[in-house]
Amino acid sequence: MRDSRKSQMLWNNYRYRVEDDSIVIEDYCGEELDVSIPAEIEGLPVKKIAPEAFSIHGAMIERVEVPGSVTDIGDGAFKMCMSLEELVLQEGVCRIGENVLLVTAVTQLYLPTTVEKLKCPWEWGKVAIDVAQENQHYFSDGYGLYEKREDGYALVAVRAEDQRVRYTVASNTTVIERHAFEGQMYIQEVELPEGVISIEEEAFESCQALRRIVLPEGLTRICADAFRCCISLEGLELPSTLKDLGEHAVTDTYGWSPSMNGIMYMRVHPDNPYFYHDANAFYQRRENGSLLIKYFGKNEVWKIPEEVTELGAMALRRANLREVIIPETVKSISKDAFAECGRLECMEFAADGVKLYVPENPVYRKGEISSLFYRDNAGQLHYDYETYDSLLADWSQILIRCRMAAFRLEYPVQLPTARKQAYEALIAEHLKDLVYDICKRDSLRDLAALGNAGMITAEHIEEMIDWTTACRRGKLTGYLLEYQQEHFMPSLRTGATF
Repeated sequence: MRDSRKSQMLWNNYRYRVEDDSIVIEDYCGEELDVSIPAEIEGLPVKKIAPEAFSIHGAMIERVEVPGSVTDIGDGAFKMCMSLEELVLQEGVCRIGENVLLVTAVTQLYLPTTVEKLKCPWEWGKVAIDVAQENQHYFSDGYGLYEKREDGYALVAVRAEDQRVRYTVASNTTVIERHAFEGQMYIQEVELPEGVISIEEEAFESCQALRRIVLPEGLTRICADAFRCCISLEGLELPSTLKDLGEHAVTDTYGWSPSMNGIMYMRVHPDNPYFYHDANAFYQRRENGSLLIKYFGKNEVWKIPEEVTELGAMALRRANLREVIIPETVKSISKDAFAECGRLECMEFAADGVKLYVPENPVYRKGEISSLFYRDNAGQLHYDYETYDSLLADWSQILIRCRMAAFRLEYPVQLPTARKQAYEALIAEHLKDLVYDICKRDSLRDLAALGNAGMITAEHIEEMIDWTTACRRGKLTGYLLEYQQEHFMPSLRTGATF
């Protein structure tokens, strides 16, 4: 909330206050369409425009001219001036706050030589910026707006409405600033020059057409969410000099749709001492092992390498895996490591020698898989089988419960006797429907889980063989014949039905 008007004075259409023998315009209350802000009020120079000064009553203004006496334009000064098409800045304006042109119709702006600071200039991406040639702090090449710094240039914004598809960042640039390319819908390829050392947070956020970016040697840092929602970005090739990678920098490139798969490959220069890749994934070297940053393989079954000690945030997001094997070397799993793994059916925990069925539940897939791991007092990672059993018991879809129960019977780690008996009864009650479902999905793994759990009996095996044969499931029939040969007398024919 703005200060009370009791301390304000009124002159023509302006409410103002006196500060350090100069005028601060607090509010505009006129109805003019073309506004020329006065350079003086009551003999004192107008030096500042307060935050949101024109945002309340300026909705109809079409043009504003700011005199050279004004050195500071506050945050959101012209925000919500929806009809504003032209903002004219005279020589003398030094500092411009953030969101100054938010929700306006301004598409072009000239920065005079005196402008020395644009606060959070990402919003200027919606405006074509022309900068006075003599300006010592900024310049524009017609697409990118750059800030001149002691150690080089910083690209602070690009023209979002510009429809070019390729762009080479200016030489001598050292930083791609936060939000610099945000929302650029047309750019497909960006080349960064040698000398760029940092890509700041959200620098390329929502560049949905971006397919390729050249990352030069010398780049040391890519900050958090740098490529968020870059749904067309095929992959990244990281230089040997990269040493810092922010959270979700390369793991949040997906869009809202499952068909938007995000980055499909990561390649790291072999001389990089901090990061590396193999055929399936991208990793960071740690003191006591490796962090799995991103899996991009196409395997249906994947064993996480034993040098991995930690699964990072969204490391396996939307992986095409049906089964993942977690080695006992893994000591930490982020809560969203398995987010949206829609095809994941089975998790194997090497430390316990256990396979567990992953139910077809979006909430479970996104969060609860990782939440079922915990650390003991010694720091060792364990799986919470009690919680898993509770989830199993509460599951409403009978056939999914049966498949989960078969896996628990096959690997009865920390399985209480009462629950074991309940699972056996559940499968026996629904055995016919379960076998039909297995035939429909042609799942040898699920059938083997029944066999390994001791739920294929002499009483039922003949009809199970007849059923799989009628469904033309050769591998299932073969399994049952071998099971019969191994466990029952071949001549046994009970004729029993389900």
